[in-house]
Amino acid sequence: MTDGLTAAAVLLVVGPVTGAVAGSNPVLFRVWTAPRDEHLVLVRAHRWAWVAINAGFFIATVVTAAGLAVLAGAIDADAGQRAVLAAAAVVYAIAGALWCVVLAIRTRTTPALAEMVAAGIPTEPAETLLGSAIGGLFAAFTLATGAALVALGLTLAVSGGVAAPVAWLATLIAVVVIGGFVASGDTIPAVLYLPTLLIGLALLLGWS
Repeated sequence: MTDGLTAAAVLLVVGPVTGAVAGSNPVLFRVWTAPRDEHLVLVRAHRWAWVAINAGFFIATVVTAAGLAVLAGAIDADAGQRAVLAAAAVVYAIAGALWCVVLAIRTRTTPALAEMVAAGIPTEPAETLLGSAIGGLFAAFTLATGAALVALGLTLAVSGGVAAPVAWLATLIAVVVIGGFVASGDTIPAVLYLPTLLIGLALLLGWS
């Protein structure tokens, strides 16, 4: 494996692992499924842990985007396939920028809302408007990232850049995320890091 592919593989593994470590902080484990009021109480009680979680996802996104960019330039594929991989990396980076905006907003505003609720200060209509804005950004991030990962997986399956079962599994995960989001309007963002993690592991293990 070339140095470029090794670097891409390492980045594609380190990125998702960083996000997983950040998101698994036990003191905030309930924050992902808790009702709104409990969510705010948890964030208020563990503000710096909340900052660390969002910072971890930010780092994971940047590192993964870098990995895809390196992969597009290092993989052994024809010109057309390289172009698709480069386009997928660009779309992933743009979508990742939207996700980073969401992370930055919620890092600051969720603790502020928690303080307002604790002090008995009304949060409407600001909370609803904020939620709508974040929801729009999150939708764009989810759909664009899913599309980029589908293109990535299909191209790797055709080019033989990684073992076909891994490429197809990565593609399937992305398709399921897109379908689930269209059907329900929500998804677990951590799932979107799985396809790149699988691809990175396959490259490191020489599964091609």
